[in-house]
Amino acid sequence: MSSRKPTAAQRRRHALIAEWRGVPDGPLMDNPLANVADLAAKIVEQCGIGERLQMEEIAAAWRSVVGGFLAAQTAPDSISRNVLSVRMIQPTVHHALMMEKAKILKRLNEKLGRRAVKDIRFKHG
Repeated sequence: MSSRKPTAAQRRRHALIAEWRGVPDGPLMDNPLANVADLAAKIVEQCGIGERLQMEEIAAAWRSVVGGFLAAQTAPDSISRNVLSVRMIQPTVHHALMMEKAKILKRLNEKLGRRAVKDIRFKHG
């Protein structure tokens, strides 16, 4: 939150709107202005959607890292403690991914721009 106070133009606008609505000039003028970026971060934290946003980011990177064929056979399922769970249909896909696990992990973190994933666990189903 910013500690800026409303400008004179903002005070006049508020007074005009308050007069038009028929309400007294109130607490709105006492509230400091807030930056949208600060509010968005708070909302994400309060709603608990940070993990979901991270999962969406990982899912988007997954397709480009493993390629179209393997991405069609797999689906990043969840992330917990930086361990990504990936579900797959075929045992052969499981074997192929296990053989390339270290490379996939490295490319995934490079694509995300940080060490978001420490390990990958593959599951059938």
